[in-house]
Amino acid sequence: MPVPVSGVERSCDVGAWAVLALSGEIDLGAVPRVREVVGELVAEGRVHLVWDLREVSFMDSAGLGVLVAAVRSAEARQGEVRLAGVGPQVSRLLELTGLDAVIGVYADVPSAAGPAAG
Repeated sequence: MPVPVSGVERSCDVGAWAVLALSGEIDLGAVPRVREVVGELVAEGRVHLVWDLREVSFMDSAGLGVLVAAVRSAEARQGEVRLAGVGPQVSRLLELTGLDAVIGVYADVPSAAGPAAG
């Protein structure tokens, strides 16, 4: 069985929202690249972020850590992070940690890229 290739790319923006398309496993190996891209976006003033997780097969505690760091960074600048296309494994992880009550989870990118909260 091939090892999943993890990746993060800046996708097409949707209105005020910068969209990050993530794929594969968001684990310790993928965290540096995710952190780098989020940092670049925040430095540009792009603090409304949608993480498109349709192609993510797995996320571990390192992935959760970079997600929480992104949320804190965005919120410190009156921004927000939303998740789109969350699969069952990531959904369960968000439920177990209580993050599903803190981070908006949407069916798809167009839904997530609706009006920004206050």
